[in-house]
Amino acid sequence: MDMLSVALLPLILAFIMFALGLSMQIADIKYIAKAPKPFIIGFIAQLVLLPVITLLLILLLKPAPEFAFGFMLLSFCPGGVTSNMLCTLLKGNLPLSVALTSVMSLVSIFTVPVLTAWAYGHFLGTEGGSINLVSMGIKMFLITALPVGLGIFMHEKKPAFTRAYRDKFMKAAFILFAILVAVAIISNREVLFNESGQITVMILTLLVALFVVGLGIPKLLGLSWRDAKTIGLEVGIQNSSMALALSGILAVSTDSILPAFALPAGVYSVVMYLVALPYIWLFRRFND
Repeated sequence: MDMLSVALLPLILAFIMFALGLSMQIADIKYIAKAPKPFIIGFIAQLVLLPVITLLLILLLKPAPEFAFGFMLLSFCPGGVTSNMLCTLLKGNLPLSVALTSVMSLVSIFTVPVLTAWAYGHFLGTEGGSINLVSMGIKMFLITALPVGLGIFMHEKKPAFTRAYRDKFMKAAFILFAILVAVAIISNREVLFNESGQITVMILTLLVALFVVGLGIPKLLGLSWRDAKTIGLEVGIQNSSMALALSGILAVSTDSILPAFALPAGVYSVVMYLVALPYIWLFRRFND
């Protein structure tokens, strides 16, 4: 278990992030200078509104402490490959989606350790132990920012390699992501059997709230439908593979491969499509 959680799970996430980096380029990040308002609104929505809404829902529905922490951990994670791909189906602003994913992935090196340490202590108390912020920050850099940076570097410097292997890397990344989800669910199948209803209801409620707020606030602030629906998608779809890998890192002292607080991310990875696909069907025609 130690070998799997300490080495294999972070390596899987690093591979997924490298595949994400291969789909990015410097021009995507330069988009921020061209359209700062949509980016700033989307950035604040992901960084602030997402965890705040999650916390309010936790206070309202009062899930078990380990699930509460799992939901908060998920809310701290940036978007990922899935949100960028769904943005294409949505006919949204893909450069905005990629820019938000890129910057949030870099910022998460600093925000995720601090916020996770707070949530870990708040919901799990002394039973959860403590988190070394420096150690976790270094791990975040090694498994997120570094592989994303390498992917972008390969895209810019080795375009032939990127064209030849990007799709293969993406397919492999999705397979590894599916393995992460399966491990989370199988490792906690007894807990899931007893608590699946509560977890699913909370995920669906959270997703609907995130999509509504993520779309509504940008529209109220004067953004176009194309930008607003993109931000709604980015707020609603998180990098659950990061939450699963971090769960493994935080659970090196448990008997299971992944702890119970990995379940929200595991179930979310499947249930999110029940809200995301209707959202895409409903709003893909709004492009003013």
